Formats: sequence, structure tokens, C-alpha cells
Amino acid sequence: MPHSRKLRWLAVFSCAFLLCGWSVYWQIARNLAERELRKQIEQEARFGRVWTCEKLEFGGYPLSIFVDCAEPNLRVDDDLISAKRALITVRLYAPTLVDIDVSGPAEFRSDTAQSSLDWKSLRISTRGLPRRLDRLSVVGHDMIFRLPESAPSRVEAVHLHLRRTSPVQMAPYGIVLGLAGIDSPLLTQLIGPGNPALLTATGTVTQLDVASRGTWQERAELWSDAGGRVSIATLDLTRDEFILHAEGATGIDRRHKPDGKFAMRVRNAGPALLALAEGAGALKRGTLAGQLALGVLNGPGELKFDVVAENGMLSVGPLRRVLTLPPLY
Repeated sequence: MPHSRKLRWLAVFSCAFLLCGWSVYWQIARNLAERELRKQIEQEARFGRVWTCEKLEFGGYPLSIFVDCAEPNLRVDDDLISAKRALITVRLYAPTLVDIDVSGPAEFRSDTAQSSLDWKSLRISTRGLPRRLDRLSVVGHDMIFRLPESAPSRVEAVHLHLRRTSPVQMAPYGIVLGLAGIDSPLLTQLIGPGNPALLTATGTVTQLDVASRGTWQERAELWSDAGGRVSIATLDLTRDEFILHAEGATGIDRRHKPDGKFAMRVRNAGPALLALAEGAGALKRGTLAGQLALGVLNGPGELKFDVVAENGMLSVGPLRRVLTLPPLY
């Protein structure tokens, strides 16, 4: 009996010791997390990106650390982006894996424009930071984008995944993008009315490691100078019978304009071309020319052409230099 009592007391003291030790460890990790967060905020402010929270709280004991930021704001010059809440979670057993759950709506305000974005759920996950980015994932559901005096655009699901293709420095990143249930007035204007559309894309982006510091403009400049390119292996946009397929690559030239080439294939493009012509006022269905065009465009078939951005100009198929491209920054 005395031996058994000793074992029980030993177990109690061991649990108490482990509990106290883990509590101290958690508190140290929490302080390190707060210090790193404030360091990153100060660094961002030096580059003109000012992050603020109306209220900031830390918690998550015992297995994780979370940072609860109420009403987060990002100010860049005179532009302001705000949301309702951001909950940042770091698990102690995987400290380089960070999950950020953002609550909407978010508002975007500048001197010339204002818009808002709302959603049912939005999670951003990163792995590898602050040393280097190895993975970035953005998953959102039931997203609604609103502009003043315009019908809202809706997307049922958003999936974006950026992953380093190998563990070595300067390795390219693989890209996977999916937008399901797209219902947008702009898309309707371009390809005509129909059911919600689906957009999927896969590809790679190179030289991202060189663009990890500075303002967004400085990062873009570093990426461009290093020969960074976005290569799209496959991009597909489908809406009812309309199908668009594209593949190619693009970058940024010395004048900060897009520079690249994409091979396009468009199937059942007649209704889309007809909608574009009607929207531009070049065609009316009630006229003889309109009826003839309707008969031709409604026929099945596939169009193949190249879209080329070069020397600040955009060429589409045989139409050379039809549009002057604005600088990206």
C-alpha cells in the first residue's frame, strides 16, 4: 500500500511538473509570436504598408497560439482595405504552418473607387514563413463582389494553391487555380448569358524568391529583372456550350507592361462574338445583316488564334497591335 501511494504521488507530481513546464513553454512561444508579429508589422510599415487592428488578443493554450485581430486594416498610401476580423492560428507542433481565417465583409476604398467583397468562409494558409514561403493556399466559399451602381459578381468556390516544386532555394512554384460557379455581369457581357461558369488553370511561376522584400512595385521590378515568368500549362473557361482553352507564358517588360504570348482555342464562340458585337453597337438582330450574322455565328466550330503582348501593344490573331497596354505599376 505505501508503495502504491508513492506511485500515485509520483504520478501527480509528474503531471503537475509537465503541466507547469508546458505552460512556461507556451508562454515563451506566445511572447516570441507577439514579438515576431510586431516585427513584421514594423517592417511592412517601412515599405508603406500600414497594418492596424482595432483590438488585438492572444490565446490558444495549450496546443496552439492564436492572434485575434478585430477590424484589421491595411493602408497603402491613400488606399484602404478593411475586414471584420482575422484569426491567425499557429500550432506549436508545426510552427511554420499558419492558418488565417478572415471574416467579411471587406471594403476597398481609394480616392477614385470603392468596392466590397463578402463571403461565407475564407481561409489563407502559409507554410515556411518567415524564413521563406514554401506553400500558399487560399480557399473561399460563396464570395460576392460589389461595385457601386453595378450588379454583384458571385463565385461559389475559390481555390488557389501556390507550392514550391522542390525544397531548394529559387525553385519554381506550381500554381493551381479553380473558380467554380462564376456569375458576373462582365462575363455575361463578354460571352453572353448562361449558367454559372467554371475556370481552372495550372502552371508555374519562377524567380519568386528574389521578390520577397520591398514595396509591391519594387518586388515586381526585382522579379522582372530576374527574368521571372508565369507559365500557364492549361487554362479552361467553360459556360454551357462555350469553351475557352489557353496556354502560354507572360512576364513584365522594362516599361512595366505585360510581355508574353498565349495560344487560344475557343469552341462555340458564336454567341459570345454576337454578344460583343451587339454590346459595341455594331450589330442589331432586327436588321438583315444581323440575321445573317446570327446564322453564321450560331453555327458550331472552333477558333484558333494567338494573343500576343509585345512592345506595349496587344495583338489578337491577324489583328496586329489593336490595343495599347497600360503599365501594370
